[in-house]
Amino acid sequence: MGSNDWMVPIEFMVGSLDQGEVQACSICRIPDELREPKREAYVPKLVSVGPLHRGATRQLVLMEEPKWRYLKEFLERKGSSQESVSLGSRLRFCGSDILNLESVICACYGGDLELGAHEISKIMMVDGCFLLEFLLRLDDYLNLRPEERDRKYSEDPFLATEKKVVSVLNDIAMMENQIPFVVLKKLYRKVYRDGSEIKGDHRVANLVRRTFGYPPHNDSGTAHILHLMHSSTVEQGRQIQKGVRPACKELKRCATRLLAAGISIIPAGRRNGNTGNGNKFVDMFDFDIKFNKEETVLEIPPLHIKETTEVRWRNLIAWEQSRIWIRCKNTSYALFFRGLICCKHDIKWLEKKGVIINESKMSKEELLTMFRTIYKGAEHMDSSYSEMCVRLNQHKAKQVTQVFHGFATITWHHCWRVLEDIMFFSRTLYRVSIRDHIPNLWKFIGVVAAIALLILTVMQTYYSSRSSG
Repeated sequence: MGSNDWMVPIEFMVGSLDQGEVQACSICRIPDELREPKREAYVPKLVSVGPLHRGATRQLVLMEEPKWRYLKEFLERKGSSQESVSLGSRLRFCGSDILNLESVICACYGGDLELGAHEISKIMMVDGCFLLEFLLRLDDYLNLRPEERDRKYSEDPFLATEKKVVSVLNDIAMMENQIPFVVLKKLYRKVYRDGSEIKGDHRVANLVRRTFGYPPHNDSGTAHILHLMHSSTVEQGRQIQKGVRPACKELKRCATRLLAAGISIIPAGRRNGNTGNGNKFVDMFDFDIKFNKEETVLEIPPLHIKETTEVRWRNLIAWEQSRIWIRCKNTSYALFFRGLICCKHDIKWLEKKGVIINESKMSKEELLTMFRTIYKGAEHMDSSYSEMCVRLNQHKAKQVTQVFHGFATITWHHCWRVLEDIMFFSRTLYRVSIRDHIPNLWKFIGVVAAIALLILTVMQTYYSSRSSG
């Protein structure tokens, strides 16, 4: 090794700081503070992408062979020019190009990968071709009728069932389960040749947007798929420092308290184009929450809770918390809903109004846990809803009838919360008792018999004392 070889990765790290196609440290481990409330939301279950979770579980190992088949089928595609290129030739071309990106790839992972250049390149090739083939198939899958999907993809290891599709969509949206976007673009251009420079080639980005339901947009500087999801719904650009603030719950009144203050909450119409609400695999957020003070109406676009919502939301927040230069819109959105919801009664009422639409299998208790913990560990947010929250917190009912109605509403709300707390602690006490003190049927019978014997002994003592008196 030459005397200056050790400087090469450092030079690449420094050079990538302001480079659009490559972003240093853009794929990293999530801090324990964010991970702790729901660890499974950050760990892939069906398929690993990149080196951080490769081979971590038996299921991930089992899906390695299908990923190789996807690689083969992607590289055997005819491409846009209909040229005849052998699989072996494409493999060698791709391998050479990806090997030349080794330092760039390491910079994206913070320069701390303990793998050789050839091993890193192999992972990038397999996982990159898998992702591209999956996205191309998913694009076709979404345009087919259910019976056509069953006929065409019944044997596909990743598209055979809706449950598998959801699982893959969750896995490839995880922050630790990413590969650099420049790798995807390089591999795509080997099959679908294009005369433009790689910076001006938006075909992969628009393929991702199309399959995930985002509108097409020609921009550059995408670090990975999760970053693309974020930039498709949140305006990019460096945060204005005065707009950055420590993460906190700005809305001090829950939905019931807002109702008691004379504020109506209604579902707003979507203003951001394609909603994807008719497609269970398309999942995005509309942040356009507005408060009309004159009409005392709070408009909230419907929040559709799907099987992919919690994983995507948590990982988008993790991405925001890992960068100091992007808007923390998802974090502020989570904190707004945390203020809006303090108990299951709020969730039930918001569902009735159409503000929350639960399309998943989550119970009210699971939804409450999600809203209470989804922002945990976040350190900063933006000021998206700050002024509106101040107005909502200060608003007072003006009419006498509203005051009396508000008092009755708040009283009922407190009673509901007390009942929920009693039921929660009762269930917790029961579970702890069963787990720690009554682990099997015979011990349960023994405990019941002991309690009965104690009661009979007390009764016998009582009646004996009375008869002797």
